[in-house]
Amino acid sequence: MSELLEKDEVIVQEIVSCARGLFEKFGLKKTTMEDIAKEAGKGKSSLYYYFESKYEIFEAVVDQEMQELFHVAENAISKSTTAKEKLKAYSKVRLGKINKLGNLSQVVKNDLMDNMSVVMNIKKKHEITQFNLIKNIIESGIKSGEFKKICCEEVELLAFLFAATFRGIALPMCVDSMFPDLSEKVDDIVDIMIDGIAN
Repeated sequence: MSELLEKDEVIVQEIVSCARGLFEKFGLKKTTMEDIAKEAGKGKSSLYYYFESKYEIFEAVVDQEMQELFHVAENAISKSTTAKEKLKAYSKVRLGKINKLGNLSQVVKNDLMDNMSVVMNIKKKHEITQFNLIKNIIESGIKSGEFKKICCEEVELLAFLFAATFRGIALPMCVDSMFPDLSEKVDDIVDIMIDGIAN
């Protein structure tokens, strides 16, 4: 049974990986289930066994992007020693990923805008992970004495504000490229945000 499950997981990953390349090259609108099946070396019926539509595959691609983001972020955080460094490491990884999206072709940018509700639904699933990651960093800074003692509600509010700030600058970076150098100013942004709680 577990062998069958592993085989299914491998097939799903192959489909998602092939679809990701096609979406990046041609966009969501122009990519068909037939294109994805052909690229993955599968029959169209096999695709429909795992995914109901190309939109569901698109969701899986974006979901995978988010999981990769958190994996890379957690790795960067584990190498940092202070809470402030951890917040900067997380922020650099996050903005770097957003900057990468901002450098995608216009086709992909248009698809992201046209399917923003799909992207936002996936992001909502990961917002709790992001919130808890930031909250844990802030709590570790308080515990170590790096940050002043604040109550639980203030920690949660600060974590929420931190996450909301980076969520708020994601769209201009990704779509408009209005602030292409924001990822280089992460240290300044984090400094400004935590100066109020630093000891």
